[in-house]
Amino acid sequence: MIYNKTMQARQKRILEILKEKKGWITGKELSTMLSVSDRTIRNDMELLRKECEGLIESSVRYGYRIDREVMEKSTQGQGSAQQREGIPQTSGERCKYIIEKLLFSTRKLNIFDLQYDIYVSEFTIKNDMKKVSEMLEKYDGVELIRTDSHIYLKGSEECKRAVYKDLLANETRGNFININKIDELFPNFDLIRVKNILEEILGKYNYRVREETFPMLMIHVGVSIQRMMNYNYVETNRCRNEIRDTLEYKIAMEFFSRVTTSLCFDLNENEVVLFANLLIGRQRSTLYDNREEYLVQAEELMLKIISTVRLRYDIDFSGDVIFKDGIVLHLQNLLERIRYRAVVSNVCLAEIKKTYPLVFEMSVFIGHVIEEYTGSSISEDEIGFLAIHLGAAYDRLNIRYFYHVVLIQPNSSTLTGACSDKLLERFGERIVIDAILKYYEASVIESLHPDLIISTIPLTHKLDIPMISISMFVNTNDEYKIFKALSELDDRHYKTEFENFIKCLILEDYYFYNLECDTWEEVVSYMCDRLYEGGRVEERFRASTFAREKMAYTSFSYGYAIPHALNYSAIRSTMGIAILKKPVQWGDYQVRLVLLLAVRDDERELLKIFFDWLGNLSDNTLLLSGIMKAKNAKAFVSLIE
Repeated sequence: MIYNKTMQARQKRILEILKEKKGWITGKELSTMLSVSDRTIRNDMELLRKECEGLIESSVRYGYRIDREVMEKSTQGQGSAQQREGIPQTSGERCKYIIEKLLFSTRKLNIFDLQYDIYVSEFTIKNDMKKVSEMLEKYDGVELIRTDSHIYLKGSEECKRAVYKDLLANETRGNFININKIDELFPNFDLIRVKNILEEILGKYNYRVREETFPMLMIHVGVSIQRMMNYNYVETNRCRNEIRDTLEYKIAMEFFSRVTTSLCFDLNENEVVLFANLLIGRQRSTLYDNREEYLVQAEELMLKIISTVRLRYDIDFSGDVIFKDGIVLHLQNLLERIRYRAVVSNVCLAEIKKTYPLVFEMSVFIGHVIEEYTGSSISEDEIGFLAIHLGAAYDRLNIRYFYHVVLIQPNSSTLTGACSDKLLERFGERIVIDAILKYYEASVIESLHPDLIISTIPLTHKLDIPMISISMFVNTNDEYKIFKALSELDDRHYKTEFENFIKCLILEDYYFYNLECDTWEEVVSYMCDRLYEGGRVEERFRASTFAREKMAYTSFSYGYAIPHALNYSAIRSTMGIAILKKPVQWGDYQVRLVLLLAVRDDERELLKIFFDWLGNLSDNTLLLSGIMKAKNAKAFVSLIE
């Protein structure tokens, strides 16, 4: 999405929320999520409509939403390179500007020159420098150094590139699959031409790279070339002799030989080794003599994973041959990536975390198991790839519930059979047809206790049972109606489970309204300490909760976070709830609602119920905004009933 350079940070956030929201959202919901008044939202929307003409639709009844066609056209019509020409306005934009200047300057930056360049005071630039230092803390080996009136980045070239790639990844968010957008990030050379050279060489060696990862591969290539053109090269000793014997090394050497000749800069073998390592991490399957060793280790890990999921989540994948074969193959490649320190990027990570919170949570814990087994850390991107395997297996287990259906069809037996057969062919993993009736009779249907009535003729009834009408031939429109009805039944089922099993965990003593904290660490510490003092959790609960956050933040884009312990360490299952007086930065998101879940080992089914409910929360912005106004536990519970 394209932003005007004068747009405030809050207005940008509104655009992001509108972009993520598939339907309408009211001004009241926005004001609650952003902790501002309704009037402020109205003023922001008025400014946004002027700045982004035609982009936002408004309705007195429904609120606001993005016009998707206008958004696509505006995105295609402007480039990130144009954005970067403007003077940075917000603190975030200035921090990004400072980091880019530090990365591409061949000498130290004068602080006073920097103030002059971006028109800010000495006080402002010092605050921005402090934020830059905080941003760099997560990168081992890179730090901001100040000497008198100058600043520079200290650290290895490889670490500096990691910083730059993350900046670019944020800038291309929502455009990862658009190679042309990525090309605009590198105005000093033609990335499309470089891409064509790479594809030509890959084709020559009949070497395949996963299509979904190719755009991120090009970001890596672009960063490498940009840095080398400024005489910045990596230093690496990564299995150099072993790498030289691989096909990946041969491809990388030929690729950089052609690119350096074309763009007139020096070839560096360290760059060749680094790129060969990256290809190993992205290839469909790799061929090494020690593949058998990886197979043995992968099978051991697979058994550990199945055992862990069964014990912790009460979910059994042991009978799923597809899962076991798939995860073993994935683990073999993962073990190779660990050995060669190859890095992969997962462009679907944010969507996986948001849409499948339980599956991602299982993957985080499995990542912890792999770390203990290998002695190496597992990135959040790798965890996201594990989630894909687990998610598919989770669906195959039919953990989503079977629903009982009564089919009413007053037609011939032949047509009736064809209709029911087609329903079962399409929805057999979700429904059971308990009876096929020629006519409607309330007492008969009530005795069958169905979840859904499907009828081939329109009819009205007074039973509290959902009903849909379809054609006897079950066309595409009918399938959509059935799918929608089953989704609504899922929502109702999750809500009922949540009410029956989770409401009892919400206690007034652990409900904190208008909690004042400056950081997410303060929030977690405060809530964990109160649970411990109340005898609800063991002493290790707090450390385990921080360990879980270290693996992957539990914050979500709609302003809430769900911290919880990596291990079961609750004495009494409890859900602590905090509504913060002001939002705190939690990973990538500003958070105001915090749900801290503590679950006993013998009540671990609560974890699955909680995450099933949570998966629907982000789509219900009305409920989310209402929850953030609940001043006590009683009000909170009344909203989820």
